[in-house]
Amino acid sequence: MARARASRKGFFTRWWESQIDHQFQIIVYSTIISTASLVWGFMFLFMLGGATDPTQEEYMIPFSWACLILGGAVAFYAVPEFQHYMGQRAVIEDILSLDSRPEILRRRKEAEDAADILGRSYQSRLMSLYSEFEIRGGKRYKVPITTSRDTRIESDGSLTSRISNWWNTSESRLSFWLPGLPSLGQRNSNRSIIAFSGSALLLLLWNSIFGIVTGSSGSRDHTLDLSAYMGGAEEVHYLAPHYDSVSLLLIGFTGMILWSTTPRQILDEEE
Repeated sequence: MARARASRKGFFTRWWESQIDHQFQIIVYSTIISTASLVWGFMFLFMLGGATDPTQEEYMIPFSWACLILGGAVAFYAVPEFQHYMGQRAVIEDILSLDSRPEILRRRKEAEDAADILGRSYQSRLMSLYSEFEIRGGKRYKVPITTSRDTRIESDGSLTSRISNWWNTSESRLSFWLPGLPSLGQRNSNRSIIAFSGSALLLLLWNSIFGIVTGSSGSRDHTLDLSAYMGGAEEVHYLAPHYDSVSLLLIGFTGMILWSTTPRQILDEEE
């Protein structure tokens, strides 16, 4: 009977069950890509008027509709799953931070259920916790045990110390929000994001406030209007300061990315 039920499983179900250690990462990637596609399609077609703009390339309109429809369909299924996985992650992170052996034992089943869902990395951290508190049954998962449950960066509260911690952190808010992307937990990756988002934010702000385009006076005092440029308008340069919707959107987005690279523990200490 069991074999008969197993044989009825479809290809996708069998493949999904075989990816038990990577399901969390797959959900995270799917959520990011589908949500970005949905946002792009909506913005291009309805906010930027791409569907009715005759200057747009022909392929951009069907591409944006595909992003809107397919991205929305995938996000409809992926986002609730992402929230479920993040809820399980919050549970196990809370348990991993415990320093009370009785409390860990009380919440053991809760922790192991979450580790079953989240895969090898969290199973390894849970086994490390068991080892630290000498809890029996630490061989439940055949995974290597990590040497540390958590890593904290100490700060003396000064601006210099905070900047140093920011530049050297491997535990950014972004890596905490997107645990399915392990590369975000690497110091060099976070530094690259800081450099890229910071440079982009500075350039966008400078363009809007002071201008980066040389005007008729010979001075760089004209702003490049990104909304007009993307819309194919003839006039795309305006005397600074000048603000347009696309520039403001990009300023907000790059600012959020830059803020997300800061160490998450600083916020915890302040609260």
